[in-house]
Amino acid sequence: MRVRSRLLKYMFGHHILNGLVVAVGVLLVGLIATAAFGFLPGMAAASGALCVSIGDTSTPFAAKLRILPLAWICSTAAALATALAGGAPLMEGAVVVLTGFAAGLLIALGRWAIPLSVLTLLSMVFTLGAPAADLVERLHYVTMSAFGGALYVPIALALTRVSDMSGRRLTLAEVLREFASFLRGVAGFYRKDADEGEVSLKVVELQASFSDHLQTARSLIVSAADRAEATRLIAALAAVLEAFDGIVSTLADHAPLRLADSPNGLAAQMERFLLQLADDLDALALDLVVGGDNLTFPDRTAALDFFSRQIAALEAEPGADPEVLRAARLTRARVGLALSHLARLPCLLNRQELAEQAMAGLDMRAFAPPLRVTAQAIVDQWRWSSPVFRHALRLALALGFGYALIELVPGLKHGNWIILTIAVIMRASYSATRQRRDERLFGSILGCGLAGVLLWIGSSPLLLGVQLFAVAVAHAYVRVDYRVTSIAATVMALLGLHLIDPVQAPPVAARLIDTLVGAGVAFLFNFVLPQWESQTAPGVAKGFLSALHRYADRALRWDAPEQDYRLARKNLMEAFSALGESAGRMRADPAARRDLWPGYSKLIAAAYVAAAQIVTVRLLIRNRRDDLEPLASQRLLDETRRAAMVALDLALPAPAPCAPDEPGEGVDETAFAALRQRCDEVLREAQALRRLAEEDWALAEQRAAQPA
Repeated sequence: MRVRSRLLKYMFGHHILNGLVVAVGVLLVGLIATAAFGFLPGMAAASGALCVSIGDTSTPFAAKLRILPLAWICSTAAALATALAGGAPLMEGAVVVLTGFAAGLLIALGRWAIPLSVLTLLSMVFTLGAPAADLVERLHYVTMSAFGGALYVPIALALTRVSDMSGRRLTLAEVLREFASFLRGVAGFYRKDADEGEVSLKVVELQASFSDHLQTARSLIVSAADRAEATRLIAALAAVLEAFDGIVSTLADHAPLRLADSPNGLAAQMERFLLQLADDLDALALDLVVGGDNLTFPDRTAALDFFSRQIAALEAEPGADPEVLRAARLTRARVGLALSHLARLPCLLNRQELAEQAMAGLDMRAFAPPLRVTAQAIVDQWRWSSPVFRHALRLALALGFGYALIELVPGLKHGNWIILTIAVIMRASYSATRQRRDERLFGSILGCGLAGVLLWIGSSPLLLGVQLFAVAVAHAYVRVDYRVTSIAATVMALLGLHLIDPVQAPPVAARLIDTLVGAGVAFLFNFVLPQWESQTAPGVAKGFLSALHRYADRALRWDAPEQDYRLARKNLMEAFSALGESAGRMRADPAARRDLWPGYSKLIAAAYVAAAQIVTVRLLIRNRRDDLEPLASQRLLDETRRAAMVALDLALPAPAPCAPDEPGEGVDETAFAALRQRCDEVLREAQALRRLAEEDWALAEQRAAQPA
């Protein structure tokens, strides 16, 4: 089933639709320009459209209205500056350096602006490689490139309108698929001899991917919230998040590790159950992709009933461990809650009235982050301590060095591919650059081989068809598997250069040499003003504590507004994602720069348990509200919330645990006792997390601030 899940990720998803839309857009621009101006000008226009299309990502129509014109401006400005400097090596080299610096600064606008940075550099490289004998020819190329980019914008917007609704269904399918992967990761906690820290690292990486796809789905679906089908999709997303809460809460009290000590295999049963749920979600995701209306979700209550009988049998045994029994009951209740929400998915997706009822009182537009385009964000990075500024400077120096090699080494005279390789490999951190280097080399070797075979065949219709297919694949897989994108991009660029300039375009072998040289330059310049993850990790950890602080403030309330809670949960998930991404980057840093690594797995495991305890309190209030006296419960929650928030604020001294009020008259002692115990555990886990933050991170921040 995991093979099918991986196939589902590669073969079905919104990225496929997005790649097809981009390819069709570039094709239409090429056909229109070729019909109007001829083949070579048409290819120049197509190259301009290709540059702008890099900014055409999975974003709502309203966001594309702002992003695509900005992409055209960046592309045209880079091409024009390069063309005006052509023929004068010093000026051209200066433009390469300054364009690289400007492209590096663009990422200050946020993750959505990374494609803007890439397309700016790609436009510069294409202009450097365009055949032009003088300024007039260079400006003619820029004119056609700008025309193609401008023409692509309305075409892309029109295609987005046409494909919007099917794209939204695909994004929901991707969320289900990613949640299935998350469940498989959580199942790892229940394996024999599981290392809680290592499994936590894996789970938080899977949650980062889940959160990323969830945000994309939110943005696309919420943008059409006034449509009936969008309401059903939003309701389904909300149900998945409720199931997510249930799964996270199973980690409270380190329950999986306690179940591992059970003599009757409770942990192994729960592992199998979570894997079954993951397979069920994959099947539902596939049904959504193929457009089936008869959506179903298997009934798994029999497996939970068997788990309950095993708990009862364990309880009947003399000397049964009460901690194991408590963990088993917690796990049964919380997994049952998650299952109940997942089982609602087919009904929510098929019945409009149920979806509207589920979303009553919620404004989902608040969950779609606004697109902020402001020059101030870039101006704020003009300081030596800014990682963005240092990355921009490092990128500019690497590109300048690559251009100097082209000018000074005779065998590299047509080596603008070196600059392209540097541009696509260099990232803001050492680990990300190293990963891109390996993936780029892998893709370039295979791509050069494929392109060599195609050029040897020499059929122009075949080359055009393959190039169009490569455009779609390169765009579709950039976030799924960059190795696939690198292969397709290499084929696309080599065939494009051949079609524009079949005489002067250097041979495939030369491109492979250029790739090796560019990869080497990019890697070496990683050590110029290096950005190690140990320098930024303490800030990421503090950011997570701040998000958990806000989450506790919203969740530990008797009458917490649902909207406020969901927004706080969204922010916490994003903070978890940042923590997981930081851990992944640090793992790839040189051993000498991983001094904080031993504390990372401990911190993430403690963070998960602390968050799980808070979720468990919220679920207990929701499920046993009628058994709790409101006034006493509210007082207990208020005291717990204040103490937890102080514990999670490193600027304040940690408080002593608060003594909860005794239950008032007429209160269900069992329900209040459970709430009081949960509140005590929230404080205990918050204080444990604080200790780790103080011991392993606050002091480490001083070490990380030292020069590399």
